[in-house]
This record gives sequence, C-alpha cells and structure tokens, in this order.
Amino acid sequence: MSHKNDYTCIVYFPGEKPKKWAFVHGLLGFSNFLNNKHPNWTYFNVYDRRNGQYLKRFYKGNFIPYFLPSLILALGLFFFLTFNNNSLQSPISLLTIDFNNTATIWTAQFQHIGGIRA
Repeated sequence: MSHKNDYTCIVYFPGEKPKKWAFVHGLLGFSNFLNNKHPNWTYFNVYDRRNGQYLKRFYKGNFIPYFLPSLILALGLFFFLTFNNNSLQSPISLLTIDFNNTATIWTAQFQHIGGIRA
C-alpha cells in the first residue's frame, strides 16, 4: 500500500506536554486510539513523516478521514460538481455541456446583409 506509515502526529492535551507519534498509518484509526487510550486529547497536528511538512490539524469530535488525500479529493469533487448547479440536470451532465460549449465555435445561423436575410 502506498500510504504505509506516512504521518507523524503531535497530540495536545490540556495542561500537559504534547506527545509525538511517528509512523502513523491511518488518521481515523489513530483518532480512535486516542479516544480509547487518551480520552482527554484536544487536537492533533499531522505532518508528513518523510519531509516534516505540516499538513492539517484535527480537533476532537470533528470529521477525520482515513487518509488526507481522500479528503482533498472529496472536497475537490464537491467543488467542481456543484459549481454550476442546476436543479434540472445532474452536475456531471452540466460539466459535459459546459465543456462542449467551450470547445466548439459558435456561428450565427443567419446573416443579415443590408436588412435582407440571406
């Protein structure tokens, strides 16, 4: 699996020092572990284990995905599929209609020459 132990998490507790866990595999399972073993946690920061880059902060009780790329993909799809929302058509058909309208060149059906239709 490509997402094996990708994260390092630093968990913050009220009135205590933060604790660090390296080699975290899944964020949802990690939050369940925290709820069972350390129920007083308030939030945790997620870092990329390989380069140390900060990724996201999760608070207790909020939605926590299994992996971060799945959250980014879901939000991206939600944005693009609801950008031109029309109650009569599905978002997917709107995307194909918009693509076809922008990919073709519109030409006038009739030409007016001196007030007479040709």
